[in-house]
Amino acid sequence: MKYIILIILAAIGCNANPYFNSNDFQFEIKYTNANGAARIELHSSENRCTNNLDSIDWVYFEHNLIFYQPRYCVQDSAGVMVTSPNRGVFAETENIPNPQVKFPITIGDSIYVEQSLSNGKTMKGYLKVIEELEYGRYLNEITYAWKIEAYNLNDEKYSAVYYYNERNGFVFFSYKLDDVGIEMKNDLISVRHCTDKNGVRIKETRE
Repeated sequence: MKYIILIILAAIGCNANPYFNSNDFQFEIKYTNANGAARIELHSSENRCTNNLDSIDWVYFEHNLIFYQPRYCVQDSAGVMVTSPNRGVFAETENIPNPQVKFPITIGDSIYVEQSLSNGKTMKGYLKVIEELEYGRYLNEITYAWKIEAYNLNDEKYSAVYYYNERNGFVFFSYKLDDVGIEMKNDLISVRHCTDKNGVRIKETRE
């Protein structure tokens, strides 16, 4: 019985930590009323930050240049949170709660957020789990994701929709930033180098 319990706990821990093992997630990106990076990636890191925060980089591919923006995420038995990209046209994403979920995920659950802004003020908002839906296919199997809506309680011009997949983390971001729209989509297999049967490709070495 002891061994069975250990195996179950290991499986739960794996699903709760999509940003370990230096996974690199590549996103297709579309803009409305704006221009920005032609491509964006999220790179997780082996380096552990302080206060149980994990290192990530948002990587922007702009005009034959590559910009790395160090950010952080939280991933533990309580939930997962990733800080949004905020370079250039993404700067206004600070006005929306960062993508996050708490475990166990349940439709109707909400998270109240107070988030510090670059001007010293505080944004108050919340996220709500709306539904679980199909999100593409991998190896002829249907893949599912949780749809989460995020709102700014002080300014309705800012909102977002996120999709969270328990293996690959946040796979879809749709930001409404006043009259600017940004949509980022991961196809579940555009994650570099080595592939496991669940569709996560794990980097063998840091570049």
